Amino acid sequence: SNWNLLKKQIWKIIKELEWMKAFKRELKFESYAKPVERDDLVEKNLDYYKPIFESFDKGGDKKVFNLHAMILAPHWYIYRKMVLQGASIIGLQVILAMVASVMRQPLWIGIYILSFGLYVRAGFYGVHDYYKHVNKLKKQGDEVAVKFRHKFMTDKSGVDGYIAGCWVGGTIFLYAVGIFL
Repeated sequence: SNWNLLKKQIWKIIKELEWMKAFKRELKFESYAKPVERDDLVEKNLDYYKPIFESFDKGGDKKVFNLHAMILAPHWYIYRKMVLQGASIIGLQVILAMVASVMRQPLWIGIYILSFGLYVRAGFYGVHDYYKHVNKLKKQGDEVAVKFRHKFMTDKSGVDGYIAGCWVGGTIFLYAVGIFL
């Protein structure tokens, strides 16, 4: 039918646009011979992060509230390519949820609920964590041989929505297995 044909055409156009976007990003870093720039590492929401990072450079307050980091703490870290921090929060909470589920004692349930304080911490200090992460990547990038720098920039810069989405699904699965089995 015409509707199915239209859906196929739209899907094809979307796939081509995604491919073109990925190719354009590859080209951006294809000949990345200059020293690594912090702005190139951030990419997404640079207008938000740049003034905050400049404030941190000048010794400004490390506490900057970020609602997205607070609400989605572990997944925000993963989205910003700080997988270890995000996975640590998820792992700790899954273990505490399992213990609270098995023990069914107010102490363990309370400890599990208090673990959401990590979300509040991420809301206030997550941006500073990101600042330190980006600066560490900048140092690493400057040490990478120029002929491999484009690969480093492609792998380390920007955000990763796909892996963050996978972690959301994985987290739901872990909670389901840990609590209900």
